[in-house]
Parts: sequence; C-alpha cells; structure tokens
Amino acid sequence: MVRSMKTIFSGLCIALFVCSTALFGQESEEVVIPTEISQPPYQVGNLISEQGYYIANGDGSSINFRIVDNKIRIYWLDVNKLIMEPAAETASVRFTGSVKGRSFHQAVSLQGDVGLGSPAIMPPPHIYNVILALQDESGETYTSHAFRYTPDMDVAKEVEP
Repeated sequence: MVRSMKTIFSGLCIALFVCSTALFGQESEEVVIPTEISQPPYQVGNLISEQGYYIANGDGSSINFRIVDNKIRIYWLDVNKLIMEPAAETASVRFTGSVKGRSFHQAVSLQGDVGLGSPAIMPPPHIYNVILALQDESGETYTSHAFRYTPDMDVAKEVEP
C-alpha cells in the first residue's frame, strides 16, 4: 500500500511539474528586437537608422520626421524604436520663414513602404521651421507639431542595440 501511494504521489508531482512548465513557458515569450538597420522600403517591425526629428508620444512611442534623398518621410516608432503602422492617413507639412521652393506639402501613404511621404524634391540645405499637422483616423481633427529641422538631422547616427 505504501508503495502504491509513493507511485501515485510521484505521478502527481510529475504531472504538476509538466503543467506548470507549460503555463510559465507560454508567459515568458520575449520580444525579439532586430539589431541590424533595415533599408527602405520599410515594413512593420523594422529597425531604422536614427536620423531626423523625433516627436514623443505619451505612451513611449514616437513620430519620426526625416528628409531622405531630398524627400519628406514620416514614420511611427514603438517604444523599442521599431516601425509600426501609421496613426494617420495624411499629413500636412508647412515650412515657414525663408523657404526655397514650395512651402506647403501633403504627405500620403507610401507605395510599398510603411509611413507617409511626399514626392516633392526638397533642395538642400535642409534648414526649415516645420509645422507638421497629422490628421487622425476619423479625418475630423488634426494634431500639429512645430519644430526646427537642420542639416545635421539628415545624417544617420549609430543606433545602440
């Protein structure tokens, strides 16, 4: 009888161990953050070079405004600095002050890339006072951000993994 109790007890211990391992194993999945910089066109989850101007959101995410190949690009980044889906469908970009060329640009979804952009060529040097207006998903309200964009923002910085 003692022998059968030991067998039952050890069987229960093994079953409990297997169940707890399965439960805790599912909860401890880690987010894999890429360490290599992606090249355009970008997809959701890509790590991009650190350049341009960053607008912090309250939840730790940010909006990245950059001028790449003399064109405006706007990307949304999560707390890990990885590309995420845009929170706006369109954006209006207005340059104030002494501007060479057009002072108003409309940014729309990019073909094959996650983010917004404008096809207009921005002649260097890129020194602008920028007003960025982002239209929300409902299309009823805009959020605006004003900042100064300078040529040093065009240069990609090393990203620390």
